[in-house]
Amino acid sequence: MKTKITFILSLISFVGVLSVWGLWLFGSIELSVVSLDTFIGVIVALLAIIFTVIVGWQIINAIEMRDKLAELEKRQNDLIDNERILAENDRLHTKEAYNLQSGLCGEIAESHMTKGQHIEAFTFYHAALYYAILSERPNQMNYLNQMNLILSLISKQSVINFTSLAQQIKGDTDRIRKTTSYRNCLSEIYERTMQLFWKKMENLGIVTEKN
Repeated sequence: MKTKITFILSLISFVGVLSVWGLWLFGSIELSVVSLDTFIGVIVALLAIIFTVIVGWQIINAIEMRDKLAELEKRQNDLIDNERILAENDRLHTKEAYNLQSGLCGEIAESHMTKGQHIEAFTFYHAALYYAILSERPNQMNYLNQMNLILSLISKQSVINFTSLAQQIKGDTDRIRKTTSYRNCLSEIYERTMQLFWKKMENLGIVTEKN
């Protein structure tokens, strides 16, 4: 497009110059010396043509620059949209993974419940709560209600080494306390539940100090 316009402008300029020189030759040449007015008129005409070509060239460049900037802006917006879509997909996949992890921990807790291993069941329901928070599952309070139910059933020491269970519980507790759900709505009942748990561990002689 730019090459065609340049060729057209050059052709117009060339024709204009020929026309001016033609008019000058056929209308102004006499046997006498060319007058100063005629010479100045020709020069002014030539300058006007050159100026017109230059201005036209600048306009063309400005239009092309605007089009290129618009194209670059469009590409940038497309890249931003792609990055946003990728980030959203990554977030959804991560939430799905946390949701699956929460369900798995819940199933393990139920398995321990059927065996009467209530401390183990409490530990895994506690982990299920943490992953439910990360996956933004609704009804997170149900996990705490289930933990309190299990807590009321604890009457004996764990089958699994309690040291490893305690480490998992403490680690999940630290992570839960950093979540938005904990700060917004779970903190009161969560802290009360965990205090009761560690108090029961003291009463059973499993730990000598509460968390």
